[in-house]
Amino acid sequence: MEDEPLVRLVVADVLIDADFRVIEAVNAAEALTVLEAGVEVDVLLTDVEMPSGINGYELAQLVSGRWPDIEILITSGREWPQQGDLPAGAAFLAKPCPNETLVSYVESAAKRVHAAKDARAAHDPSGSTDDTVVPFPKTG
Repeated sequence: MEDEPLVRLVVADVLIDADFRVIEAVNAAEALTVLEAGVEVDVLLTDVEMPSGINGYELAQLVSGRWPDIEILITSGREWPQQGDLPAGAAFLAKPCPNETLVSYVESAAKRVHAAKDARAAHDPSGSTDDTVVPFPKTG
């Protein structure tokens, strides 16, 4: 999720070109609606600044609490995180950042999410697997 529509489109295109499935959300309320609908999401990418409503840090805290298996990456070109802004395990990426760096973060996160799902599936006798949407190194 990115506050600038053109930047959001470019970031989505970069991730799609890297073979990730992407769902764009205009704001935190839309992102939460997608998650509450049960869409499987591996990684939440959000800017700190968002149009109306809660900011990226607040969204990240909500998502981390309700969907702890989702990897979280927060970006900003104007504001650095302060103590307590990032939920445990979330990563911060300063903008501007090269597309290769963004893709690398997403790939790392996707690998962690899929490894965790594979480990859970190995212990699940039903053999069910989750289908995923968008796939970041976590801190802490």
